[in-house]
Amino acid sequence: MQDPDLNLLIIAAQKAGELAKNYDLKTLKVWEKEGAAGPVTEADIEIDRMLFQYLTAARPDYGWLCEESKYDFPHYERACSFVIDPIDGTRDFIKGGNNWSHSFAVVKNGKVSAAVVYVPRQDLLFSAYLGGGSWLNGERIQIKAINKSGEFDLIAAKLVEDDKIWKLNSKPKFNREHKPSIAFRMASVSRGKYHAMMTLRDSWEWDVCAGTLLITESGGIVLDRYLTQPIFNTKRQKTSGIIAGTAEVVDLIGSTLNL
Repeated sequence: MQDPDLNLLIIAAQKAGELAKNYDLKTLKVWEKEGAAGPVTEADIEIDRMLFQYLTAARPDYGWLCEESKYDFPHYERACSFVIDPIDGTRDFIKGGNNWSHSFAVVKNGKVSAAVVYVPRQDLLFSAYLGGGSWLNGERIQIKAINKSGEFDLIAAKLVEDDKIWKLNSKPKFNREHKPSIAFRMASVSRGKYHAMMTLRDSWEWDVCAGTLLITESGGIVLDRYLTQPIFNTKRQKTSGIIAGTAEVVDLIGSTLNL
């Protein structure tokens, strides 16, 4: 039996995807957030408003943590909260790419209990609920096991190729790729496209919250850069980076990083 919160998130994701795909990118209004925090579009705002109305009407006692809006009470004072990114990978969305996503989660007492990452342009709907496994378009998915060579596929920014972030002569062997949406990176790991993903920079909860459950429910592990399990729906609203994927690879990365 599927989790009712997950069903709610799936419907919300489908609604968001339809809204986003209908925008004319030639006339799309785009502006920069305060503090050089990156671009935002009218699509982000419209989707945020739709989600707020739809989700909080269904769960009025839940908190609301979202990249593009705030609610009239602190989200972290509620035991249950929505953690929402209306469009993750906004720059890719603006350019007409297909790697942006919607990232939605429900957090209960610091742990993600239901999650959806939807990539509308590729018709990929990732979903998971606590104890119920991870799924892609209705089919169960699993993390990717590492082979005997010890070399692994990593999705990360170019910074990871710098020898300085690794202990002396301990840099592991990996093949690196990158995607603009952190949520999509984590979802790609959960389906076995890569062994792991990592970002050492502080990460907004709305970027990594849903992906955390996708990875753990597909058999992987998720840690921050200090090798501790992240807690969500916090006042800080950030994690201390993310290292996530196959347990063997996450352990290898953790043991060789120069922190």
